[in-house]
Amino acid sequence: MNAKKYLLRSAYELCRLRPIERITLKEICEHAEVSKQTVYRYYKDKYELVNALYRQLTQENIIDVNAVMTMDDWKKMYLTQFRAFREHLEVVRHLYSSRETGCTLHYEIESTIRFDRLLLANKGADLTDPRIQFAIEAKDVGGTYMMGDWILGGMQVGDDEMVERFRCVIPHILMPYYEI
Repeated sequence: MNAKKYLLRSAYELCRLRPIERITLKEICEHAEVSKQTVYRYYKDKYELVNALYRQLTQENIIDVNAVMTMDDWKKMYLTQFRAFREHLEVVRHLYSSRETGCTLHYEIESTIRFDRLLLANKGADLTDPRIQFAIEAKDVGGTYMMGDWILGGMQVGDDEMVERFRCVIPHILMPYYEI
């Protein structure tokens, strides 16, 4: 196993136990048995490391802009991601508890905005239209905070209901692009 895998595994194991705010980079390095220099070879800080972990757990092979052609595809993608959240709930909760610069919440907002820009561009939306830009940001910031609250609350609402809530926060101006 290479150092990067050790770091990701160590971050996972430590984030199962407590929030990322209470974990130091030194602890991650000691747990992985690597030096800080090794960390900096791959990541700029602990948040970039845990966001890579989050991406691996909840986005890789799940979030695919080319696989979303209809609202049903969009729903299936979210349901698959929610299963990953549930499978790794303690880690995801501990990642979402941070509000520091570079934290997972901010990473998720940026990822979702990139995803929606690609999706809407593929479907012919005019991304230079300020109304479209505003709608994307409103949907993705609001939706991500809603998802973060849901995760931090232990995901008490069912997955299908949560997808419906996400659908409800899609601004009217964007709906035609999701219903194609």
